[in-house]
Amino acid sequence: MSDPNLIDPAAFAAEKQSLQGKFLLSQLDERVWSHEYFADKQAEVSFTLQGGRDRWQRLFLDLNVKGVLPLFCQRCINPMPFELDETSRIVLFADEASLDEAMLSDEELEGMLIEKELNVRELVEDQILMALPFSPRHENCANAVLDEANQDKPNPFAVLAGLKSSR
Repeated sequence: MSDPNLIDPAAFAAEKQSLQGKFLLSQLDERVWSHEYFADKQAEVSFTLQGGRDRWQRLFLDLNVKGVLPLFCQRCINPMPFELDETSRIVLFADEASLDEAMLSDEELEGMLIEKELNVRELVEDQILMALPFSPRHENCANAVLDEANQDKPNPFAVLAGLKSSR
């Protein structure tokens, strides 16, 4: 395996290996860097991947992805920082029957079939996309145009209600 992003997941987990790295959003797949929420494609994310065995002796990969991603606020369209700090445990299974059985008994479980090669970059990309908020927004948007538009104005239907009640 000459690509440093490719690992043998079973060996990686069995040998309790670890891997750390960083990616710019622009280095990731188009489905990530072209996402409409990202305000800066040069933002950096770091990751840590740790292999091991759980108490049932199942192989697993613990993935942590961190970074501050500038996202466009969907209210004011100005950039806002989004603190990304996501950790997931991916349990590895040799066959689909074992995976299905484990997933049925534990709804929280993240599992996958053991592959000969696993692309770490793709794991990081998936983690980023799953962590993005549905509609990123500032707590309080400092946008004069929005503030003016949202000011309390008299309800035009209140006048109609007044006319109706005066009959």
